[in-house]
Amino acid sequence: MKGKKLAVGLMVSLVFSTSAPVFADGTAAAWKLPSMVQATANQAEPAPAVTKEKAVEIAKDALKKYLEFSPEEKKYQFNIEYRKDWNNPDIYVWAMNWNYNDPTGYSHANVTIDGRTGKILEMGKDGGRYGDQTPKMTTITREEAQEKAEAFIEKIVPGLLKQTRVMPAYDEGAVPYGGPNPIYYYFNYIRMVDGAKYDGNFINVGIDGATGELRNFGYRWDDELHLPKKEGILTKEEATKILKDKTRMELIYLPIRDELTYQPLPKGLKLAYRPVYDFANMLDAKTGKMIGWNGKEQEQQMQMADLTEKQIAEIKKSAKPIVKKEKEITQDRAKEIALAVLKDEIEGEVKINNVNYAEGDGYWEAAGRKAWNIEFAIEKKKDEKSEAKTAIMPMTNGRIMIDALTEEVLALSNWQYDMIYGQPFEPVLTWEQAYTKAIDMIKKYHPDKIDQIKTEQLYVKYSEMVEGKEIPPMEYYFNFTRKVNGILYEDNQISVSFNTKTGKLQNFSARWNEGLNFPPKDKAISLEAAKNKHLDINEVELAYYKYNTTNDYQNPKFETKLIYRLMPVKPQYHLIDAISGKFIDYNGKPMPEIAQADFNEKIKGHRIERQAKILAQQGILDKSTFNPDQAISRLEAIKMLVKARGMDYYYPMKEDAEKLRFSDVNEDDDDYRFIHMAIRYGIIENKEGKFHGEAAITREELAVMLVKMLRYDALAKVSDIFQVSFKDKNRVKPELLGYVAICQGLKLVDSGSHVDFRPADQATMAETADMVYRALGYVNR
Repeated sequence: MKGKKLAVGLMVSLVFSTSAPVFADGTAAAWKLPSMVQATANQAEPAPAVTKEKAVEIAKDALKKYLEFSPEEKKYQFNIEYRKDWNNPDIYVWAMNWNYNDPTGYSHANVTIDGRTGKILEMGKDGGRYGDQTPKMTTITREEAQEKAEAFIEKIVPGLLKQTRVMPAYDEGAVPYGGPNPIYYYFNYIRMVDGAKYDGNFINVGIDGATGELRNFGYRWDDELHLPKKEGILTKEEATKILKDKTRMELIYLPIRDELTYQPLPKGLKLAYRPVYDFANMLDAKTGKMIGWNGKEQEQQMQMADLTEKQIAEIKKSAKPIVKKEKEITQDRAKEIALAVLKDEIEGEVKINNVNYAEGDGYWEAAGRKAWNIEFAIEKKKDEKSEAKTAIMPMTNGRIMIDALTEEVLALSNWQYDMIYGQPFEPVLTWEQAYTKAIDMIKKYHPDKIDQIKTEQLYVKYSEMVEGKEIPPMEYYFNFTRKVNGILYEDNQISVSFNTKTGKLQNFSARWNEGLNFPPKDKAISLEAAKNKHLDINEVELAYYKYNTTNDYQNPKFETKLIYRLMPVKPQYHLIDAISGKFIDYNGKPMPEIAQADFNEKIKGHRIERQAKILAQQGILDKSTFNPDQAISRLEAIKMLVKARGMDYYYPMKEDAEKLRFSDVNEDDDDYRFIHMAIRYGIIENKEGKFHGEAAITREELAVMLVKMLRYDALAKVSDIFQVSFKDKNRVKPELLGYVAICQGLKLVDSGSHVDFRPADQATMAETADMVYRALGYVNR
């Protein structure tokens, strides 16, 4: 649990429809539990219409024909399995894998075939050489990749493409810090029926952006559709009104940290709005009721518990003042407190295994505090017939953390190993009883905070069928979020969970930071304004929603409803700055207002149109500021070069010994990290004086930075060995001749004795983009 926040996984079925895309490499199915795809003990596997030998033959032919993959070329490890389909457990499939690995490289292919018809449902390949020093670069645009994807679809499943709609490419430029690695293009085509999406049927294709080759294919398609009729459904206008009424916005305090380096305590807080749907985010198109992922109405799937104001006041009254000591308590005192707490909460004799002092971000709860973390084991009494009186568990059973200044209990984990997934049991407590026990824990250890937390808790009723037996939830988890000025601050909370089989405490965690500056809410835009802002970037759509009516995922019973839902135009836009009303990311920074149409118009017909598109798709080029024939500034050029090399997300920039010496650059500047990374990469030098980020750079200066980005700086300084054939080579500064020569030799610029280099001319954004694109093939060689 060190350095980790306690988390709860709410088991949400993705088997509600066949829409969850399954990639040919199996990634979409990797999270599935084996029990979800195996036949139950009382249900025999149906005999396949397609024999094992025939399935292998079909698969091998497909790999050779479509993926240029020959399983006979090497000694592949082959595996074949006849099992339920991960997308649609109603059918059985032949799933095959070919794997090869040696010290020099690896190769993999997979094919999934419908056991009834022999149709190819999925296929894919991957491979590479270890330590390959020849990096690939993206050579095709998304539009070109899509043409290849659709040509393949028409070849393998002719006639289906016209019944689909390709989903928007939200991932384009989604990597804000770039990198030289080639793009993998993924296209998802959803079946359209009478103008509405049917998520249960889809076609997925993956195209290698470096080679243009097909890498992955997968599809599911119902030959016979049994969909509800549209008669009697709400109009889109009626649905829009209900969805708007049901959309709830809430204020939160957003912790602001360095976007790439985690800080235990935020450097600031920002007020933000976000949408909340309480586990029901779709509208039944016929009943007008909100439903959740399981097709049930909101009130059918949820429970709620809360305290009255009187109960909160009574608990608060029992709280004793927190006394903060001037000096940390000793290790012995911490152990004494811990043993007293454990005697109340844990059964059996406790043995202390390890005690260590914690301060800072070593542990989630210790952020901003000084604490003692104590690991323990439990000595349980054996049966009287046993020779030994006690048995010590072979591993640490838990930990308890004590605040070194206030003696508060910050954490208590009791790890229990007596539950195996898939085995039925009878819970010893209900969710409501667990809620009462959780409140009792807060009353016992942090009663002073009871009026500063969100005591209301929601629970989605859940159980699962495994091998025909109902399995209740293995844990009840409660998260009591801190409230300040009535506003949630989720970085601080008290979390409690209980083992449902034993009823015993499993985890208790209290993270609470003092001295934070919470901004007032008097200047925030209204809830209605925030809701309208959120709805503006979502569109209401009608769709057919396929879901499992039971909690048995091995033997599902599917139904399909007509639903209305809000579909985001920009799915990454969730948070709204409550003061400015602008969309922000999780670091509190404004989301870029990029008009794709404007960018496309600017580069349309330009000689670097393809290069600009590819660089933008890789996150190397900033679409919001790119203007091809405009001079590029020093800062913009540096950012493009750093992104071409790739931003190091984990480099401890501000903890590094070397600080930036530029007098006009501040650590809080948004572009500080790019400048720091440019120095680390050797693109520029860290020198006293001004950075002059806004100044335009010359083509000569760009050549120097580009060569340094490629790590050829030392070679470029040996200028005597180079020859330059530009007409105006005499205008190049003698000490920079090697840099220009390398750019010419690597064909990063147009060259020849009839061409001018124009070393003193200002470099344009188009020229920079062209040179950077050409250089990608040499990055990290």
